[in-house]
Amino acid sequence: MAESLHRQIRVARRLSTLLLIGAMLVGPHAVAAALARGTSIIVFVDFSGSIRGPERASYRLELEREILPALRPGDRIIIAPIHDRTLTGFRALAEATLPEPPRFNGWFDNRLEYNRRLRSTEKEMLDAREQLTRDVREAFSRPYASAYTDIFSSLVMAEKIFSGDSRRKVLVLMSDMIEDNPPYKFDAMSWRPGTTERLLVDLAAKQRLADLTGVCVYVSGASAATAQLVAEIARFWDAYFRRARADFDPSRYAPMLLHWPPSRGCAANQFFKP
Repeated sequence: MAESLHRQIRVARRLSTLLLIGAMLVGPHAVAAALARGTSIIVFVDFSGSIRGPERASYRLELEREILPALRPGDRIIIAPIHDRTLTGFRALAEATLPEPPRFNGWFDNRLEYNRRLRSTEKEMLDAREQLTRDVREAFSRPYASAYTDIFSSLVMAEKIFSGDSRRKVLVLMSDMIEDNPPYKFDAMSWRPGTTERLLVDLAAKQRLADLTGVCVYVSGASAATAQLVAEIARFWDAYFRRARADFDPSRYAPMLLHWPPSRGCAANQFFKP
């Protein structure tokens, strides 16, 4: 009986040792992989007729000087237009996923082979950044002029694109935020108490209220003909994003891109979703 008990203890100790070694080898890499999933970024750019040359130039500069340089290994970015055919004729203007560098395991990896893979990844990263810059310049050189501004459909499309992506999610809307697509025309509506709630109920009934749970939202370019209209539209979008369960703060709704890149806390709850 005593001999059997000692044998079981020895087996248990050996198993514990093997598990500990496995955790030392695999554990840090599993944790690193979870933290290195990167960020999925969608940038919707308003190319409707109401957006003039100076506004488009500002959008392009923010992309080239702020958003693209802030991309990190593992990040994915999609840049797409806001127009009147977002759902039926969606086509990205630029898209890339930046590769993650290889991880070195001193127990198994050959240092020379690791360095070779690292150099290859760095070249892929540089090529992807250069291609993104070229694609952005080409997109902004085209004479886009959509008759309508369908922001609602762009948000529904963002939900579809983000679906199933385990990365942290960030949405940037470069627009004056004036929805102008029948039957909604924000700059010709009478904004009264209850207008926002009525619109949200109508959108939900038509399944046009996007589910942006945990998505970190930025707005750059918000403007209108009067300060009062700017405020009314801002209040609507504040209510919309909260109803859509987005990670939204009014400080990120402005005429220009503010507080970029996103803080570590913005949509960070995505890392802990099952």
